[in-house]
Amino acid sequence: MNKAIKLIPGFLLFYLVSALSAQGLNIRMNLPERVNAGSEFEVKLTIEKGTLSDYARFSQELPYGLTATNVRSPNADFSFEEQRVRIIWLKLPEGNTINVIYKVHVDERLKGTFSLDGNFAYVVNEERNYTEIEPSGAVTIIPNPAVSQASLIDIKNFKSVLAGSAVSEAEKSYVTAIRQKPVQMSDGSVFIQLLIKNPEGSKYAKIEETIPSGYIFEEVENQQGIVSFSASQVKYIWMRLPGEPEFMISYKLIPKMEERQEAMNVTGVFTYTVGNSSFEDPVIEIDANLDELSVLQKRNLLLTGVLPEDHKPLVADLKEQPIKEKVTEKQPEYTETPVSESKFIQGTKVITPEKGICFRIQLIALRMPFNGNLHFSRLGIDGDIRVEIHEGLYKYSAGSFSDYLSASRYKKTIENRPGLDDAFIVAYRNGMRISIEEALRYSD
Repeated sequence: MNKAIKLIPGFLLFYLVSALSAQGLNIRMNLPERVNAGSEFEVKLTIEKGTLSDYARFSQELPYGLTATNVRSPNADFSFEEQRVRIIWLKLPEGNTINVIYKVHVDERLKGTFSLDGNFAYVVNEERNYTEIEPSGAVTIIPNPAVSQASLIDIKNFKSVLAGSAVSEAEKSYVTAIRQKPVQMSDGSVFIQLLIKNPEGSKYAKIEETIPSGYIFEEVENQQGIVSFSASQVKYIWMRLPGEPEFMISYKLIPKMEERQEAMNVTGVFTYTVGNSSFEDPVIEIDANLDELSVLQKRNLLLTGVLPEDHKPLVADLKEQPIKEKVTEKQPEYTETPVSESKFIQGTKVITPEKGICFRIQLIALRMPFNGNLHFSRLGIDGDIRVEIHEGLYKYSAGSFSDYLSASRYKKTIENRPGLDDAFIVAYRNGMRISIEEALRYSD
């Protein structure tokens, strides 16, 4: 591998020439040699791809205190998560030269120097290869004159300083999420309610509850969260939390017919971010009616874990329930359900029938519709987001592929996004949902 750093007034021009000259790969990274704290600068990548044409990925880890946003990445999926820039091409664009630009924001408290490196992965003859991009020259951060000297943080220490302040903030509460003991209602359903402390400065939060088998989930209150349910997992996800210091969510569990209901043991985890640190706290269950507590009593409960002396306990434990009689005929797991004829639902395009076999990636299934385009674009998914009404749920999916392998590759590029770890491949034939096995038979 040959490399050279050429100084142009105010800029570092970093060359990388791959030793694998058979592919003709050549990458240049251009960035300033000085940047201002509290402002943004551009990183420009020029990729001469040579004979490469298929899957490729550029990856770069940024020091804490720097964040990246996409400006230009032709035909690629751009993401920035956990301090890592990822630019993924399922298929490289036509033409030999690819120009990529992204902006990097510098925290206003930073000082010191840093350098950027990265790696470029690509596929040749169905084998993945890696080319390391060695560190660039030092980039100097010019301190922000509006920030006092005492508040300046060297970029090399920013992670530890930020983590320390985040832990201090998190430790102010005795508990961050409380579940009211499940209550059986007169109609046989079970009501579950949670009190959640809003983590100050958090941009992402998730409640994940594991429920017993033999029940159907029904959403009651979501506080503007995105709700999903699969198997025995209930998830509430917030990309933007409510404005109140604490808030409550709730749901019902409805017994399934012809199935035995397990004992009502619910466990949960509250995951949230503060700054660049992530926290995971267990949901604590208490025997008290949260609706009877005042705002101050709820706040005190979260801070100290102490209930008012005059609180009343709830009902006795819910035991394992007997099998209920069959009321309606059970539906098969897969049915050919026509898509909706409307063009849009809550700003999201409805799936239109495609002739033949088609594969898509289902992202989420909800009982109520929402603006899927807006939500998933915030997660960095710029694929073809569509919605359909299927089995009584609004199901959102991305991509459209004629073969299973392409769909599988696309799924791998998005499954690590927040809230998308349950994404899976679905299949259609002439606009009707069918099983993957059936789709593969038709494809053959």
